[in-house]
Amino acid sequence: MASQTEICNRALTKLGAARITDIAENSKSARAMNALWETVRKAELRRRIWTFAAVRTTVPEVTPQPEWGYGHGYQTPSDCLRLLQIGQTFAVPAMTDYRDQDDSAYQLEGGLILTDQNAPLKIRYIRDITDTGRFDALFVEALASKLAYEAAEEITQSASKKAQAGEDYKQALRDATATGAVERAPQGFPDDSWMLIRL
Repeated sequence: MASQTEICNRALTKLGAARITDIAENSKSARAMNALWETVRKAELRRRIWTFAAVRTTVPEVTPQPEWGYGHGYQTPSDCLRLLQIGQTFAVPAMTDYRDQDDSAYQLEGGLILTDQNAPLKIRYIRDITDTGRFDALFVEALASKLAYEAAEEITQSASKKAQAGEDYKQALRDATATGAVERAPQGFPDDSWMLIRL
């Protein structure tokens, strides 16, 4: 798959800017890409549920337990950018209409997952992937388009090039979303409170 330099050069090509040989070189284009790379890469990973970055694991309980509200606390993995799921249960949001307290399945606070579920806690999350060789091809396109959009003002001072990069970015996300939807297994809709009350 694409290297960091290739992804940056894809972004620079979209702007009609000079290509680079390394992100650490002393050129205007490289400095712009170097300044943006980490922040934009992490934001793009967090923004969507990219299947190449989704992982499952179990996490151990931490001590002391939360002082109130939940019975257990678990440390989020150090490479966690976005928590997707905990355990096997689905919390029906509409059921909170019939209770006096917040019955959320979990809460994220201070790097901890607070929940009433017992240890070890099973979770799914988006991992901070730094190895560009593991990036999905459509993520590469979205990342390059976003880098081009963010760097357009500094590199080109052209509103039209920035606008085009923005359109490229939107299209890349549409393509990734459509492809991701095809790759996912069919999923049913969970019963809401209206259906549950009829049981």
